[in-house]
Amino acid sequence: MNLNNSNRRYRNRLLVGTAMVGATLLGFGQSAEAACTLTVSPNYVCSGANTAGQIVPSGIGLPLDLGDFIALALAPANPSVTTDPGFSVTTSDPFALGILGSGAVSYTDANASPLSSTTGIGLGVVSLVPQIAPPYYDADPGGAVTIDTNGALTGALIGLAAINTGDGATTVKATGDIMATGANGYGVLVYSLGSDTDVTTGKVSGTNGGISAINQGAAAALSITANGDVTGGAGDGIYAVNGGQQLDVVNTILNGTVTFSGPPPVPAGSDLNVTAYGKVTGGRYGIFASNDGSGATSIIATTAAVAGSSEDGIYATNGTTATDLTVSAAAVSGKGGIAVNNGGTGFTSVTATGLVTGASNNGIDAYTGGAGLTVSAAAVNGGFAGIYAQNNGTGATSVTATGTVTGTVDNGIDVYTQGTGLTVSAVTVNSGENGIRAYNSGDGATDITAIGAVSGTGSDGIFAFNNTAATGGLTIDAVTVSGGKYGIYAENQGTGVTSITAKGDVTGTGYTGIAAVNGIATFNPDGTIASVAASLNATDLTVDAAAVSGSQQGIYAYNSGSGATKITATGAVTGLTGIHVTNADGATSLTVDAMAVNGYTGVDARNYGTSATSITTKGAVTGAQGPGICGANYGTDLTIDAVAVSGDTTGLVAFNFGTGATKVTATGAVTGTLGAGIQAQTGAATTGGVTIDAAAASGGLFGIYAEHNGAGATTITATGTVEGGDAAIKAVSSAGQAISITTSGLVRK
Repeated sequence: MNLNNSNRRYRNRLLVGTAMVGATLLGFGQSAEAACTLTVSPNYVCSGANTAGQIVPSGIGLPLDLGDFIALALAPANPSVTTDPGFSVTTSDPFALGILGSGAVSYTDANASPLSSTTGIGLGVVSLVPQIAPPYYDADPGGAVTIDTNGALTGALIGLAAINTGDGATTVKATGDIMATGANGYGVLVYSLGSDTDVTTGKVSGTNGGISAINQGAAAALSITANGDVTGGAGDGIYAVNGGQQLDVVNTILNGTVTFSGPPPVPAGSDLNVTAYGKVTGGRYGIFASNDGSGATSIIATTAAVAGSSEDGIYATNGTTATDLTVSAAAVSGKGGIAVNNGGTGFTSVTATGLVTGASNNGIDAYTGGAGLTVSAAAVNGGFAGIYAQNNGTGATSVTATGTVTGTVDNGIDVYTQGTGLTVSAVTVNSGENGIRAYNSGDGATDITAIGAVSGTGSDGIFAFNNTAATGGLTIDAVTVSGGKYGIYAENQGTGVTSITAKGDVTGTGYTGIAAVNGIATFNPDGTIASVAASLNATDLTVDAAAVSGSQQGIYAYNSGSGATKITATGAVTGLTGIHVTNADGATSLTVDAMAVNGYTGVDARNYGTSATSITTKGAVTGAQGPGICGANYGTDLTIDAVAVSGDTTGLVAFNFGTGATKVTATGAVTGTLGAGIQAQTGAATTGGVTIDAAAASGGLFGIYAEHNGAGATTITATGTVEGGDAAIKAVSSAGQAISITTSGLVRK
C-alpha cells in the first residue's frame, strides 16, 4: 500500500450514476380533466377521488409544446395548491399530480391524500420560467418549491419529484410512505438551483434509488432528514450532492426522461447534512454524500443500520472548497463499510458505535488533506484492511476501536499521518498483514495502546515508525502481541523517548519478538535489521515486557540516540539471541533486568555510550552456542548480577573498556563448556578494580578468569565449587594491582 498516495480508490467517484438516465420525470402525452381548480388566483384546490392524473395549471399537456409554453408563461405566478379531505389520485396516467409554474410553487396537503401512478410519477412540483428557445427556461427570480404532505406517494418511476430552477428555497416535507415501483424507480428526486434545500421524509423506497437530492445553489445548504426506513434497490439508499452534475431540466420535461448535462461550471452549495433515523439500504451505496460546496458535511445514522451492496455502506467526500466532514453511525456494512475523503480544509471525524463491515474492501477508510482526523469505532471487519486512516493534512490523527478489529488480507489498523501527532487505542486486533501499523511522517508524537491481543500473521503484530520530523517520542503499551515477522517493531528517527510496554506474551515467528530502534534502520534482503544509523534527536529507549520469543532475537534494542536504554523482562525471553541490546556512542547508560533467557547467546549487551552498564538476571540464562551472558561496556561502570548461567563457550563474560569499576555477582552455578565459567576483562582506562562474587563456577578452560589491565584491586570470592580444565581460577593484573582470592568451597582443576 502506498501511504503517500492521496488518490486512493475513493477519490474518483461518479457523482450521479448513469442509471438515473431513462427515468421519466413528469410524464408525457397527458392532459387531464381538472379536479384541481383555480379559486382565488394563484391558489388551487384539489378535491375528489380521481382516476385521471392532474396537472396544475389545467390544460397543460406533457411533453410541453409551444402552446403549453405560452400557457405556462401566461399562467399566474406563485401557484399554491391545497387539498380538500378525500382528495386522491389513482391512475395509470404518467403522473398522478404535476404542478408547474414560475415563482414560488407549493403543494400543501394536511389530509393524507394518496397519489399513485402505475406508469410514472406520484407527485411532481416544478418551479421554472419556460422559454421557446434554448436553454428553454430563463432566470426565475423568487422561484421556490414547497411541499408539505402526509399522504402516501407512489409512482412507477418516481414517487416524489421536486425541481427548483429559481433562487429561493426548496422545502420538502413528505411524511407518508413514498414508493417507486417500476424497474428504474426513484422514491424521492429533488433538484435545486436556489437557496437552501431541506428534505424531510418518512419511509421511502425505490427500485433504483431511495432519496436523491442534488443542490446547485451557489451558497445553499442541503439537508436531508429521513425519519423512516429508506431503500434503494439497485442504486443508493440516500444520494446527496452539493454541486455534481447539472440536470437538463427542460429537456428532461420535453423528452420525459431524467438527463444530465455534465458538471456545474463552479462548485456549488455550502453545508450538506444527512440524518437518517431508520434503516438505510442501497444496492450500490447505503448513503452517498458529495460536497463540492463551501461548507461542512455531516452524516448521522446512529439509530439504525446502514447497508450498501456493490459499494460502501456510507461514502462521504468533500471537495477542495469544503470544510469539516463528520460521519456518526451505528452498524454499517457494504463492499466497504464507511469511506470518507476530505479534500477540503476542515476536520474529519468518523464515529461508529455498531459493527462496521467491509465485505471485500476496508471496514473504515478515512482520508483527509485537511485539519486533523479522528476515527472512533466499536468492532470493525474488513475484507481488506480493518481500519485505514490517512492524514495528509495538518492536525492530530487519532484512531480508537473499543471492539475487535479484523483486516482479513491487509492490516487490522493502518494509520498514516503528516500532521501533528498519531494516536491509536485498540482492544483486540487481527490481520493478515500487520495487526497495527502506525506511520508518523508528521511532527508530533506517536502513541499506541492495545489492551487486548494483537496479531499480524503476514507481517508484524505492531509496527510503529516515527520519521525524522516527528517530535514527542514513540510509545507502545500492549498486552499480548504476535506477528509473522516481528511481534513489535518500533523505529524512532525523530525526537523524544521510545517506550515499549508489553504485559503479555510477545511472539515474532519470522524474526524478532520485540525490536526497538532509536535511529535509522536498514534491512537485509531477508527482512532482518542490518544496521542502524545515528539519530541523536531521539533520547531514551525503554522496553518493559513479560515473556518474549522470536526466531532471530527475543528482544532487540538499538539506541543510537542521546539517552539511556533500559530493558526489563519479567517472563522468559527466547531467540537465537535472547536479548540483544546496543547503545551507540551518543547514548548514555544501559540497563538489562530479566528473568530466564535462552538462545544461542542468552544476553548480549553492548554499551558504546558514556555511562554505566548494568545487567541483572533473576532466572536461568542459557547460551546454547555462545555465552550465556556477554556484557561489553565502553562507558563507566559495568555491573552484572546473575543467578544460574550456562554457555557453550563462556558462561558469563564481562568486558569493561570504559573508565569505571567492574563487578560480577552470580548466586547460582555458572558454566562455560568450552571456555571459562566466568570471564572478566578490563581495559587500561578502567578504575575501581574488578570484583567477582560467585557461588559455583566451572569451565572447559577456567572456572573463573579475570584479566585486569586498569587501576584498582582484583577481588574474587567463591562460595561453591570452582573448577576448570586448565585452572580453577586464573587472575592477572597487568598493571601490578593487588589480587585477592577467597574460596570456601571445593577448588579443583
